[in-house]
Amino acid sequence: MRVKDIDLQTIFKYGAMFYVVLALMAVPTGISSYQHHLTGFELPDFIPVPGAEQNPGADDPEGNKASLAAGEAQIREAGGDVAPSEARDGEAENPSPPFHAQIMQAAQTYDVDPALIRAVIQTESGYNPQAVSSRGAQGLMQLMPSTARWLGIEDSFDPAMNIDGGVRYLKLLLDRFGGKVSLALAAYNAGSRYVRKYKGVPPFPTTRTYVKKVLKYRELYKKEILARNS
Repeated sequence: MRVKDIDLQTIFKYGAMFYVVLALMAVPTGISSYQHHLTGFELPDFIPVPGAEQNPGADDPEGNKASLAAGEAQIREAGGDVAPSEARDGEAENPSPPFHAQIMQAAQTYDVDPALIRAVIQTESGYNPQAVSSRGAQGLMQLMPSTARWLGIEDSFDPAMNIDGGVRYLKLLLDRFGGKVSLALAAYNAGSRYVRKYKGVPPFPTTRTYVKKVLKYRELYKKEILARNS
């Protein structure tokens, strides 16, 4: 009788331990997934849009050949050129700018300078709608997948959707920082929390280079737009 009692106790003891171990194994997976889900969205600071301050095609030249070819095809379908006009020499005067209709539509909808939009696109993707950076940013304005979802963008590689979402996000940043373009651009590149933390453009070399580059392109595009309308 005692042997049977001991056997039953042993079975019960180790059986209980087995289920405890299983439960403990399940807990870390659930917590990890939940934390990852939470850190993917930073709504109070907006979701940073880490784009390619360097051309995304430079991250992996071989791997981006196919996407670049597809991007050029999309540009031609839109009635534009495969590169912004100021980057070319000896071509026709005042050529049609890439994705002009989509850019102007977004500029009018969100009241954002079209020259600034074009400058951001040039800096972020080099006008390649199929661009993907090493960090996963996608399309003309280099939207991260989490950012695109937050903005309600179904397809970041669709030029019209990408431009609309990117300009809408840029407008939010411009409003947040009182219309100061340099601060909005810094937030677009590095995240608005860092702009607030440093009370200005953060001291990150890539961000400062990014802001200067976009502002330079904006001035070039402004001159081009004036020449086109004169």
